[in-house]
Amino acid sequence: MSDPSISHPSLLSALATLAVCVTVLAVLVLVLVVAYRVSLKRHPYTHCRRCRGTGERRSRLFANSFGHCPDCEGTGHRPRAGARLLNVR
Repeated sequence: MSDPSISHPSLLSALATLAVCVTVLAVLVLVLVVAYRVSLKRHPYTHCRRCRGTGERRSRLFANSFGHCPDCEGTGHRPRAGARLLNVR
C-alpha cells in the first residue's frame, strides 16, 4: 500500500530536471569542443607514425638506401585527426 505522507514528484518537475540535465550536458560538450579546437589551432600537426617524424623511410631490401616518407611527403608531420574535420588552419 502507498503511504499518503510520501509525495511523488509531478511530471512537470521531472521534465524540468531532465531539461536542466540536458542543458548542462550540452554546455559541457560545447566547452570540450571549443577547447579541442583551440588545441588544434595551437598544434595542428603531429609526428608521422610511419617515419617517426624523420621524414625518411629506409628500404627493407637495401640497408643504406632511403627515400621520402610517402605519408608525410618527407616533412615528418601529419595533420591531427580533427584538423581537417574542424577546418583548422
